[in-house]
Amino acid sequence: MSWQSVCAEEAVREGAPVIVTIGRREVGIIRHGEKLHAVLNFCPHAGAPIARGRVEALVIADEPGSRARVDCEQAVLRCPWHHWEFDLTTGESLCPIKPRIKIFPLKVEEGQVWIDA
Repeated sequence: MSWQSVCAEEAVREGAPVIVTIGRREVGIIRHGEKLHAVLNFCPHAGAPIARGRVEALVIADEPGSRARVDCEQAVLRCPWHHWEFDLTTGESLCPIKPRIKIFPLKVEEGQVWIDA
């Protein structure tokens, strides 16, 4: 893998991912608050372009029936087709399934977004 400049930081707005092509792969650059994330634009369930999904804060309950709380720091990406949810930082599924989404290292330097893909 190698670092590649993919877009200007200001081009990535909340709710409007930037989709870039690197080689034969589409990568979605997603903003959640002040943080940017880079994901392979491919849902492991049915191959849908997952970067177009909804990004929300993580909702947690300690046990069934207990009061839920919201963790606004942790972003969840929900597939727009079947609503499977994935942790946007680690790629881990929040549903009772094994597949995860591919997350790429991302950095911002001098207003440019770079990903290691």
